[in-house]
This record gives sequence, structure tokens and C-alpha cells, in this order.
Amino acid sequence: MAARHKVIAALIALASACTAAAGVSRAEEITLYSTREAALVAPAVAAFTEASGIKVNVVFVEDSLVKRLVSEGEASPADVLMAIGLDKTTQLSTRGLTRAFVSPRLEQALPANLRDGGAQWIALALRPRIALARKDSPLAAIVYEDLASPQWRGKLCMRSPLHQNNVALVAAYLAHHGEAATEAWLAGLKANLAHKPAGKDNDVIRELAQGACEIGIGNTVALAQLRDGRDGADRRAWAMAVKAVPTTFKGGGTHVNLTGAAIAKHAPHPALAQQLVEFLVTPSAQRIFAAAELEYPVLATAQRAPIVAEIGAFSADALPIEEVAKHQQAAIALIKKAGFDE
Repeated sequence: MAARHKVIAALIALASACTAAAGVSRAEEITLYSTREAALVAPAVAAFTEASGIKVNVVFVEDSLVKRLVSEGEASPADVLMAIGLDKTTQLSTRGLTRAFVSPRLEQALPANLRDGGAQWIALALRPRIALARKDSPLAAIVYEDLASPQWRGKLCMRSPLHQNNVALVAAYLAHHGEAATEAWLAGLKANLAHKPAGKDNDVIRELAQGACEIGIGNTVALAQLRDGRDGADRRAWAMAVKAVPTTFKGGGTHVNLTGAAIAKHAPHPALAQQLVEFLVTPSAQRIFAAAELEYPVLATAQRAPIVAEIGAFSADALPIEEVAKHQQAAIALIKKAGFDE
């Protein structure tokens, strides 16, 4: 935790350096409900307050953001909603808990695949989900389709396919290839497993480093956070022995998950809420926001944290995030049918 506190302190200092003092003193305040820890949102929020004079009250909602908003109804104080994961982000709009906001600035800054077609939410940062391998592996690149290839029989490690990150990947595969092809792909993944899916992405990285498998599936965030030492020297050593393998769909790009933002349906201050959302996709704010969790900035022009830059560059698949989200329940059904725990 000490390492994480140092990271947060450095980011707060960066926030001050990246924004000019506005010299504005106003009593305006807005409330942000976030499933990302408040301390990790604080640096970007501090930069916004310094630039605008608008105070942001950050409320960390670890679980059941939807349940809380539903229970609060029209009396909710939430102006801006922030959620980790495309499942949680898109659920906010499908449950009618967000409001559309027209913003030419956001439309110009973000490609259409990284924002809702109905202007209900946007992506703030990206989490590529890719293949991982030991650094001494000759594997230089791979397509998702080939993760099911017989060449990987008994050599693949992954966490539970029913974890949200893997559900999103399977949903993307389903959107690209349809049900029959996805069912066959899942059967191939199951046949390639070194053992039953278990643990987290961190465990996949450990097993790769220790030689228990030759290829794995994981998020770049897990690799970056282990490399920065926040979880200890031993885990950093695992991550330094593992590389991110450029991974794409055939004819497409890299599947990404996200941290997203929306304006709450009953936001007391919708205009100010939109100011915050728009600020978070400026290059300086993107640098601060993405660095807190070692994600990729959603803006291609924004500077990446050095550890993230070392991991490599990934071009997000053009398939709209909202299209991936539509296939999640079907993906879960196919994963269960494949019987990974049998």
C-alpha cells in the first residue's frame, strides 16, 4: 500500500503541474459516484477543480451502483457516474439511470466505438485484454482466433471465463463471428488449458513466469501494476519475465475493456457535470486519469505512463463497445455450455 500511496501523491503533484491556477472562487459543487477508489480519482478531480473552480465530492460506491441509484431515485445527489468495466458502464444506460448529453467536443475527441450511440456514456480509459507469454517466447503476435489452435494444447492459462473481463472478450468474439464459431472457439480454449481456470490475471502472470504454461490471457493493467512494484518485489519479478503479445481479431483490432463515465439521469447540476466529463478527455487530464490505474488513455494523443508505454501500443477494435455489451448474456450462456469446470 505504501507504493500505491506514493503513486497517488505523485499524480496529485502532476495534476497541479498540468493545470494553471484559474483564480476562480465559486461555491459550485457536484457529486461523482465512482466504482473506482476515491484516492485514484482524486488527482484528475483536483486538476478539474483547479482549472474550473468547481468542487467535486467523490463518493466511492464499491458494489451495487445501480441498486444505489435506483433506491435514491429522483433524490439522488449524483451528477456524474464513473464505472470500471463495459458491463457496469453500459448497464447504467440500459437501466435508464443516465441522461444524454450533446457534446461536439467529445464527438470530435472520441471515436464512435468508444462512446454510446445514444450519447449516454463515454470511455475514459482502456484496458486491452491480450495474450501474454514469457519474454523468451518467440511469439511476436497472435490473433484471438488462434488462441484455440491445437498448437497450444495443455499450454494455456486463464482465470475463470465467467469473470467479467473474459465474458467481455467472449462477447466480442461472438459479435465478430457468431454463435457456432464462438462455441467451437470456446471448446478449443478448454482443450488448450494447462489446468482448470483459477485465480486472477496476476496468477496467470505468475504461472507464465514459473513455466506452468506457455501462453495466457490477461489485461495489460494487471501486468503494468505488477511491474510498478506496488504488490511487492516477487510479483514485480514475475511481471518482468512476462510480455504482452500484440493480439487482434483477424481483420480487426485489439479487444479493450474500459473505465467509463456518464451523467446521472437526475443530476442536480447537468451542465457542470458535462464540464467534468469533457475535462476528463483533455490530453492533460487523460494523462493523469489513466496513470492512476496504469490504463491506456482513450485519447491517442495523450501521454501514457512510462510502464504502460513499455508494454506496447494497441489499436482498439472498431467494434462498438455497446455492440459487445449486447452479447454478454449470450456469451455467458455459451461459456457455461462449454463446461470449463468439468
